[in-house]
Amino acid sequence: MTRMKFERSEVDQTVFYRRNKETGTLIIVSVHVNDCSIVAMSQPLIDQFKIEIKKHMEITDLGALHWILGIEVQCVHKEKKLLLIQHSYIDSILRHYGLDDLKPISTPMDLNV
Repeated sequence: MTRMKFERSEVDQTVFYRRNKETGTLIIVSVHVNDCSIVAMSQPLIDQFKIEIKKHMEITDLGALHWILGIEVQCVHKEKKLLLIQHSYIDSILRHYGLDDLKPISTPMDLNV
């Protein structure tokens, strides 16, 4: 990654970024074992990164990110939102502790207090 002029994050050793001060662009790459997630300010930046990384290693492009580390990822382009959803993780914890069949009940207290 350093050959491609990326810097390693000081906070997380698996995150690399490249900022171009002249153009104001930013690309962030997160690496987990043999998976790589790419976030950038535009699709052409992502496409260019894929071309660059192919010069150094063989990659398989799985398309847009939908899951990462058990977290569902949804991109709402019209609203410029990135949603991280943990329903699957929460459901697995409930199943693990045998709480997946519980039904919600109302709280027997005054909600205005």
